[in-house]
Amino acid sequence: MFRADLADAGIGDGHLGFSFPISVAPGTEGSVFIKLEGSDAVLLQAGASIATPDQVDTRLDRAEVRKRLAGLKWALKHGRLPQSDFDFLRILWSFGAYERGLARRVPGEETLVVDKPLAVATQLMESYLGLDAQLEEVQLTTGEALQAELRRLAAHSDAVPLLALYSTDRARLRVMEGTHVSAAPGETAPQGTMADYALTHENLVVIDIRASAELVVPPGGRVLAISAAPAIS
Repeated sequence: MFRADLADAGIGDGHLGFSFPISVAPGTEGSVFIKLEGSDAVLLQAGASIATPDQVDTRLDRAEVRKRLAGLKWALKHGRLPQSDFDFLRILWSFGAYERGLARRVPGEETLVVDKPLAVATQLMESYLGLDAQLEEVQLTTGEALQAELRRLAAHSDAVPLLALYSTDRARLRVMEGTHVSAAPGETAPQGTMADYALTHENLVVIDIRASAELVVPPGGRVLAISAAPAIS
């Protein structure tokens, strides 16, 4: 399709737009990912989604994020929150994704220790929840499997709206940072920034399930995804 704005900007001859129909089965609404066949190039546009007319936007609004961040600063200032939890929650609420290296050196020694992903994920989930959490781990082998897991979590009101991911292979997670936040009334929706995260046995990534994300798994590879819910007896 011809794009006059692109032609005026001197980008090619302006015939760079496209249009095609999208059809999905009922109950499988989600984000739109446009890929170049035979490549890992992807167009991930903030706010692009397939939705039914009555679908409710469950993302955080910007005013709520500002309120949460102010509360974090207060809790840190008054000793109610450790620095590690403050850093985790501040980054997660600001960007919709948080990266934690699992390898660390033992103080006073040269020994390198790799923390267990499940133990680290438990700590982070419980920090977010403010309660004990029970965790569930599933294997993902495709990008489509990630989208199905995100939809599953979104459908369960008791689930923590986070997913922790790591891999024994070298997979890649692409996140449009900031897309977990919608605009407050009268404000323009924030534009996300694309960020790539490496998923390895030494690197855990936690994402807000409301953020736009895409998983790239190598052939024969797998990614472990950890979700949580409150452990209330």
